[in-house]
Amino acid sequence: MAEPITTLTDYAIALECLLLAGRLLLQGGVQRLWAVAFGSVSGAALLGGIYHGFAHQMSLLQRIWLWQGMGIAVAIASFFTVVAVAVTLRRSSRLALLALATAKLALAIAVGFTLWGFALRIVDYLSALIIVLLVQSLHPCSDPAAPTWMLAAIALSGLGAIGLLIPWPGVSPLVVYHLVQMVALFCIYRSAIATHPVNAGASS
Repeated sequence: MAEPITTLTDYAIALECLLLAGRLLLQGGVQRLWAVAFGSVSGAALLGGIYHGFAHQMSLLQRIWLWQGMGIAVAIASFFTVVAVAVTLRRSSRLALLALATAKLALAIAVGFTLWGFALRIVDYLSALIIVLLVQSLHPCSDPAAPTWMLAAIALSGLGAIGLLIPWPGVSPLVVYHLVQMVALFCIYRSAIATHPVNAGASS
């Protein structure tokens, strides 16, 4: 295994997100969309673990497709994150946000094949969380706890991204990023379970 600690923390994120997705599925309703988002993050982390652990045993083409698959999974997670809050809104706002989510998904997939693909996908992911925070803050149907948890998730995700640029003695920056992201993902989960649509917001 080329990068054992990085690989194991990738797998830890995959397991965490799989468990959280399962809990969200059991709740039903809009939480099922959040479950798809967490499932996509789980898939991305699993692919990331394979990449960091075993890429040296693969061909260049296999590594490229594995990396792209991981990026596309993150883009899909961002898409369903926005969709999950879009369905809680009134029809006009819902359609506009769904259009934005679709455009973001297409752009995130397209830029993934560029040199700055990884960085741009992190920006796409963070922008999805910011959109959720804005909706939760402005929409009266949201539980007051939802934006608080989402704000914490954004702050942690941002710090984790900054941490990728810092050399950590004896530890890969990716390991630090993964550990921070595990806490951020739990905050997103708490925000998700505090987000509930109401009849007026979902149908008018």
